[in-house]
Amino acid sequence: MRPDERERLYALLRIPSVSADDAHVPDMERAVELLADEIVRAGGASHVVRNGGHPLLIGDVPASQDTDARVIVYGHYDVQPPGRRDEWLSDPFAPEVRDGNLYGRGTSDDKGNLFMLICAVQRLVEDASLPVNVTFVIDGEEECGGESATRFLKSAGISAAAALIFDAPMIGPERPMICAGLRGLVYRRITVRTAPRDAHSGLYGGAGLNAAHTLLSILDRVRPRDGALDTRLQAGIAAPAPEEERAWSMLPSGETMLADAGLLPADPSAASDFYRRTVAGPSLDVHGISCGEPTVVKTNLVSEATATLSLRVAPGQDAMQMARTLDAIIAEGNPAGVDVTIEDLGVADPALCDPRHPILAGAAAAIGASTGWECVPVRSGGSIPIVATLAGLGIPTVLSGFALPDDGIHGPNEHLRDAYLEVGTRAAMAILASIGAPGR
Repeated sequence: MRPDERERLYALLRIPSVSADDAHVPDMERAVELLADEIVRAGGASHVVRNGGHPLLIGDVPASQDTDARVIVYGHYDVQPPGRRDEWLSDPFAPEVRDGNLYGRGTSDDKGNLFMLICAVQRLVEDASLPVNVTFVIDGEEECGGESATRFLKSAGISAAAALIFDAPMIGPERPMICAGLRGLVYRRITVRTAPRDAHSGLYGGAGLNAAHTLLSILDRVRPRDGALDTRLQAGIAAPAPEEERAWSMLPSGETMLADAGLLPADPSAASDFYRRTVAGPSLDVHGISCGEPTVVKTNLVSEATATLSLRVAPGQDAMQMARTLDAIIAEGNPAGVDVTIEDLGVADPALCDPRHPILAGAAAAIGASTGWECVPVRSGGSIPIVATLAGLGIPTVLSGFALPDDGIHGPNEHLRDAYLEVGTRAAMAILASIGAPGR
């Protein structure tokens, strides 16, 4: 990036726009103001949509020539909490370049990638060569499960030739990708209550029902076995296309992926089946368990226990149907008299993006031409609800990005390869040019 562009990105990175923490509400406002200025810099106009959550920034930049073609550019300015400061080698909100990497919270996810898109539009405007009208949808709730962006798109009636998002990792150094699909998400909190209060395990243990035991029984009911979930949770999976499976062979092996993350394989075939499991199939994981007071010696028979878990919904599946199925499995076979509460913490649909679509194929070719690196179609195991919304509106979506899997996204010392700021900006310019090419 040019020095002036870099300094403006640094100003954005210095703002601790943590959407999950109400203490940072003023910082969210500061970030929106800065980004609104960037829209103006591109010759556009912006307005803020407020509907009870964090502000959503909408910006419109006109094409350099008369055209009806429009591209929606989506990104998010909110970031994850920094976590333990002693695990960072530098201040998470003081961007710093070390060993060819730009460090700071949001460098990869998603301020750095979003700024590549912004700079691409600004440069094309400067050269009087922006071939399409651009509508920016810049989200402040992506990291906290908000729905302001999806609600806006569903109600605004925007017609667009394509959408462009940089919020997905490359598959490796000099290995860009176009996303061919995303998993959806069903998030649940389960609370089990077996009695009005705890009891003495010496007096009632062995006879009284323990809430922790009941919760563990429920979790055992839904957990995967040899990588496979209950067959009811596998209904409707869309098989990956042959070119997607071929792309898996170009990726690091499952053994490498697990080892680099410091993880043990879940079962003997987990490594060899890594990509089919993590991007093409559903998965279920428990994220937290709480009961009693485990830090003290207290021989109680526990009356209440809670767990949070999520089901990643595979492309092709219906997220709401999978949510109902999961809830039914949780409710099966519970002891009489037990109160099991299932709290809905969110449902997001999966999405399929056909890499053979002319928009996506053209974008892949543009990335390859601008970077000199082959761009391949790969599904992502993560969830980005806005992509499913755009697919539902019939808008082909180019989902790519220039972060790497080892950039520490959501963890300490998040970073982005410094050189990729310019690479990604040029790639975004090439993608916009490909979408606006005559005859498109």
